[in-house]
Amino acid sequence: MSGRCEICLRTPQFGHNVSHAENKTNRRFVLNIQRRRLLINGKLSRVYICTRCLRTMNKVEKVHVKKGRTASTGA
Repeated sequence: MSGRCEICLRTPQFGHNVSHAENKTNRRFVLNIQRRRLLINGKLSRVYICTRCLRTMNKVEKVHVKKGRTASTGA
């Protein structure tokens, strides 16, 4: 598995571990990839998805319209 999210297409990033003596060694920042069955275009399919996308999808589904005052159109 390459560690790529099929939804946002993010891939692992690279950087350095930096010690107290400022020695730099290469490291890899990998995504937290999960395999989930999701409803995409009306069909269930298995996808590799990062946890950031999963959290965002749960948040978007729970969006509620606030009830309250609306802008009046004149008068």
